[in-house]
Amino acid sequence: MFCWFCVWLLLSVWHDITCIQDTNKSTSHGISKGQTIVDEILRTYDGRVSPSDALENGAVEVSVQLYILSLDSSDESTDFTMNFFLRQRWRDERLAHNESGLPVLELHHLAINEVWLPDIYFVNEKTAHFHYVSVPNKMFNVFPDGRVSYSVRVTGTFTCEMDLRKFPLDKQTCFVKIESYGHSTRSLKIRWKSPAVILSKNIKMTLFSIKDTVPFICDQQYMEYNYSCIGINFHLTRMNGFYFIHMYVPSILIVMLSWISFWLDIEATAARVSLGILTVLAMTTQNKNTGVQQVSYVTAMNVWTAASLAFVFLGVIEFAYINVKTRKHVRNSINKSPSTISMNSSNTHMNGSVYSFPKSEPKSPQRSQSKYTLTSIIDVDNRSGRRVDRYARIAFPVCYLLFNICYWSFYVMWEPDQNLQLSH
Repeated sequence: MFCWFCVWLLLSVWHDITCIQDTNKSTSHGISKGQTIVDEILRTYDGRVSPSDALENGAVEVSVQLYILSLDSSDESTDFTMNFFLRQRWRDERLAHNESGLPVLELHHLAINEVWLPDIYFVNEKTAHFHYVSVPNKMFNVFPDGRVSYSVRVTGTFTCEMDLRKFPLDKQTCFVKIESYGHSTRSLKIRWKSPAVILSKNIKMTLFSIKDTVPFICDQQYMEYNYSCIGINFHLTRMNGFYFIHMYVPSILIVMLSWISFWLDIEATAARVSLGILTVLAMTTQNKNTGVQQVSYVTAMNVWTAASLAFVFLGVIEFAYINVKTRKHVRNSINKSPSTISMNSSNTHMNGSVYSFPKSEPKSPQRSQSKYTLTSIIDVDNRSGRRVDRYARIAFPVCYLLFNICYWSFYVMWEPDQNLQLSH
């Protein structure tokens, strides 16, 4: 009996020595323990079959998380671009390696192509691509119990139908929807991992600021099959400092500049006409150079620019009105008193609304009386025009102030309903 025990002990020691030698031999030839485990797992693994079909244990639940590196909106305001890590986790018991002794098994990107991956896609994606510099930016970790952690870096442009009726004082809600393309809810379920979105501290958007992110579930039914769907809403607020500096403040100054015309003399025709035309042209040029969004409906910026242009234009109309009125009144007064004012068109000159006689005319009491009578008529009409100017000096600023009060009160308080193209 003792002899049999000695023989068994010798055989056990010899087997252990042989295993150690084989391990050292494999290591000396560059074959690691992890590689041996991967080869053993993939030898019988079939990546064409999902974990639920292989083991018949119900649907595979994939938890998804987005780590956003950058987020920005395009100038067209119809889409936004996002650079992020797409993180997914699920369990595939065929990849379990409890007896390996390794805490985690990190697969090379070449081995990732041989294992099963969830077939998720982005519903509102326009263009997207993976990153391959300097190697494919993919990570695939397998834990001993078969849990899988898969991460890939993606940059994509996603549609976002913005409502610009309140532009540039608007708030927008853009979203991203993720669905399973080929697996129904019987074999695959997609759900958010808490927290659903992690924002990088280095995110700096040029047009918007991110106020909040709200995840939601949007399971869909296609062709009598239910498909898993999840989404995330990005609540964005436009940063409108650029528009205040380059649009609102300059337009206010241009409108106030047009009011100088009301303080100029009514006979300064050239100065008042030039000032009115220059302010109108300045307002028109500014509207073209500030990047106002071109949409088929009226925006808050359209209302502001139209009102500012209207105030400037009315300033020009005001002077045209009093000038024409003065000319007409003088002409009517002359026609009504031909015996008092004897004038000849050949020796009468008209400059604006002032009539003067050539100095070469011989002076006579009748001519002097006619000139004084004409001057008195013109002075009366000028006083009437100056009265209109005095009214305009008060009416225009008051009306513009009331417009500003109504404009800012309405657009600060009003929030338009946002109807997204893809309902959720």
